[in-house]
Parts: sequence; structure tokens; C-alpha cells
Amino acid sequence: MGIEYKVRFEVPQRYDRSVVAGKLPTAAAAAGAIYGYELEADGYYFIDHLVDPAIAAMAFRRLVDEALRHSDLVQILEP
Repeated sequence: MGIEYKVRFEVPQRYDRSVVAGKLPTAAAAAGAIYGYELEADGYYFIDHLVDPAIAAMAFRRLVDEALRHSDLVQILEP
């Protein structure tokens, strides 16, 4: 169970996702996964597992910031 989001932006060709991975907080906690994300063709899929809202919010913000580095238009959707 969790809340899912899509951070839609124009993903550049040859985008190196390891750059953002190094900026994200640890996704694991004793209670389980705090959040998860995947890079898709049209942006990031993000899921907040509702374990630690502060850490999930920080990770989400960093993904949005990363998207804004590459595109003037970023859309946040709930799929």
C-alpha cells in the first residue's frame, strides 16, 4: 500500500540515472521500504510506502528537482 506519483518530464537521451541515485536518502527502514522509484521513458514513477513521510518527501523533492534540471515543464500526476 502507498501513494503513487508520476513525475513527468522530457527525459534526455543517454540520461545517467546514477546521478540522482546518489542524492537520494536511504529507501530502507526497519519497518520496510520507505519509498521506491523507477525511471521510465516519460519520467519517474515514485511510490511512497507511508513508512516515513519526511524521508519520502525529501526523496520526492529531489526527483522533482532533478526533473527540473532537464526540462522547463514538469508534471506531477497520480496514476
